[in-house]
Amino acid sequence: MTVYSLNHLPYTEQLRWRAQRCPIHAAASQAADLAVAEWEPFDPLLHAAYICTRLPHTPARTPGHR
Repeated sequence: MTVYSLNHLPYTEQLRWRAQRCPIHAAASQAADLAVAEWEPFDPLLHAAYICTRLPHTPARTPGHR
């Protein structure tokens, strides 16, 4: 699951992101969308299977290993 924080963006840019519109077409509210937005509201009860309470295990690095 990926979570985006839009808090640092201006409000108009947040609206553009939520509407899933590119910067060029964001101002053209009358423009028809070719695809329906794919955002799905997150519900912790319905989506509990996607919540990880631990970080994934990462193997320890050995000296000289990248």
